[in-house]
Formats: sequence, structure tokens, C-alpha cells
Amino acid sequence: MTKMIIFILSIICIVLSFIFFKQNKQIRKINEVLMQIEKGNINQRIRLSTNNKNMKKLCKNMNVLVSKFQETLIEYKKIEESRKKIVSNISHDLRTPLTSLLGYIEAIKDDQTLKEEEKEKYIEVVYAKGKVLHVLLEDFFELSKIEANDTLLNLKKINICEAARMSILTYYEDFTKNNIVPKIHIPEEKIFILGDEKSIHRIFNNLLSNALKYGKDGGVIGIEIKKEKETVGVSIWDKGKGIEENEISHIFERLYTLEGSRNSHLQGNGLGLTIVKKLIEKHYGKIHVSSIPYEKTEFLFTIPLEQ
Repeated sequence: MTKMIIFILSIICIVLSFIFFKQNKQIRKINEVLMQIEKGNINQRIRLSTNNKNMKKLCKNMNVLVSKFQETLIEYKKIEESRKKIVSNISHDLRTPLTSLLGYIEAIKDDQTLKEEEKEKYIEVVYAKGKVLHVLLEDFFELSKIEANDTLLNLKKINICEAARMSILTYYEDFTKNNIVPKIHIPEEKIFILGDEKSIHRIFNNLLSNALKYGKDGGVIGIEIKKEKETVGVSIWDKGKGIEENEISHIFERLYTLEGSRNSHLQGNGLGLTIVKKLIEKHYGKIHVSSIPYEKTEFLFTIPLEQ
């Protein structure tokens, strides 16, 4: 009997030693992988061949954690690259009009040969450059407030059709000056949304301004409003040069301007569409862009109806 007990205990010790050795080996392997990840090799994953359910679950959870860390790191790198690009573009967009403005002021101040009419012309240029700087800084301020949730929307019942008409009237002179034919399809009925009046006008104005900047070559700008079951859809479109497919996914990014537009006198600062998207989202809406160059470039946004 004693020999039997000793034999059984010996077997148990051997089994436990084997399990302990195997688990130690598995733990060492996990540590090796984690050390590789710590050194920056975030593509590593823990792979063990084991029948231990707890060990399998541990490895699975650790791999999930590493994958989330990898996604966060990739996103951080994108944000950092975006930040550097923003700083570069801000510097460019502020420096260019400011340098020009200071140059004209210096000429007015120091050039004694300037005639009165030339001085008047220079002053007009200085005023125009000052307005560009003012608009740019206002847009930066507006966007920073929106992103910091520092903008309190004064929500009330708004007739979106009337808001659209008012914005179109604001750009009537620009349409005429650029020989643009506006195609307007706005229902006579009142279509109400729950919105902030200032923000809704900002959305319309920014989209119409964008259509003028990039679509005036097409000679036509359209605006259409359609009432759906639970939402209202607003389409602002043009027949200009359009947007390349590889640029569509970027146009709502801060300070993104279309290729070839940065030297244009009608160039935007790249903030207008970012502000549009943020404001539409604050109204629980969505915006979609599609473009076929010189056929139709459309910005279509939807906002819930006020029931």
C-alpha cells in the first residue's frame, strides 16, 4: 500500500513538473514577444500551441490589446503628420498676404514719387489683403471653437428654404460678375428643421463660395432642396473642373486645398469645408461629395426635419 502511494505521488510530481516546465516555456515565449513589441516591432503577435483554455484566452486578449495599440499608434502618426502640414499651411496662408500687405504699406510710407491715384490703388490692395487675413483668422477661430465644443447652438425652428434663398441673394452679384447661370430648385412650401440660424447660413455660404472658387468655369451653379420622409436634402452643384477621385476623401481636412488652386486669387484657405462638415454633424446631419469633372460636382447634405 505504501509503495502504491509513493508511486502515485511520484507520477503526480512528474506530471506537475512537466506542466510547470511547459507553462514556464510558454510564459518565456510570451515575454519574448512582448519585449519585441516594446522595442517597436508592433507587428508581432503571441502564438502558442496549447490546450490550456486560460492560456489561450490570455494570449487572445493580449493580441487584441496589441492590435488596438498598433491602431492608436498609426492614428497618432497620421495626426502628427496632419499637425505638421497644418502648421506649414498656416504659415504660408498667413505669411503671403501679410508680406504683400507690409510691402504696399512700406511703399505708401516711403516712396515719395507715388502719385495720389497710385496711393489710393495701393490702399485698396492693402484693404483687400487685410480682409483676407481677417477671414482666415475668423475661420481659424470658428473652427477651434467648434472642435472644442465651445460653440453653443441657438437651436430653433428654421425654414431651410428661406435660409437658402437669403444666401443665394448674397452671391447674386458674384454670379452676375462671373457670368454664372444659377439653377434654383427650391420648393415653395416651408420646410422646417431644428437648427442654429447663423450656422445654417454659414453652411450655405461656404458651399456657394466653394462652388464659385472651383466651379465657375462651368458657367452654371445649382441649388436644389428636396424633402424626404425624415430628412431634407440640399444639393449645391456646379459644372466646373471638379475634384479628382484621390482628393475627394481629403477635402474636408483642415487647410486642404485642391491641387493647382493655391495660387489662384479666388483660392480658399482650406477651412471652409471643414467648418461645413462639423456644423452639419452638429445638426445631426451628413454630407456627401461626388464629382465628374466638367459634368457635375455635387455637395449633398441632409439634416433631420423638425417634426
